[in-house]
Amino acid sequence: MEIPLIKDKDGYLLKVSVKTGSKKAGIEGIAEDIIKIRVKSQPHDGLANRELLEILSEFLNEPKSKMEIIKGLTSRNKIIRIKGK
Repeated sequence: MEIPLIKDKDGYLLKVSVKTGSKKAGIEGIAEDIIKIRVKSQPHDGLANRELLEILSEFLNEPKSKMEIIKGLTSRNKIIRIKGK
């Protein structure tokens, strides 16, 4: 599975689409340049976003501290920056 990373001045950008409230969490697949991810959490109080970053951290073998959601904080479609790669 090739990860569709986009190089930018501070690291890399990753487009993700998140489905909340799933029975099973994890990477669902890649469609074009978007990674589809399922999380068990509901989108309340940032729980789904935290779970999303945990899944990406484990999948990419990068610490969560290097990742930030730069677009789509309250949306299903997000852009994640992975700093300093």
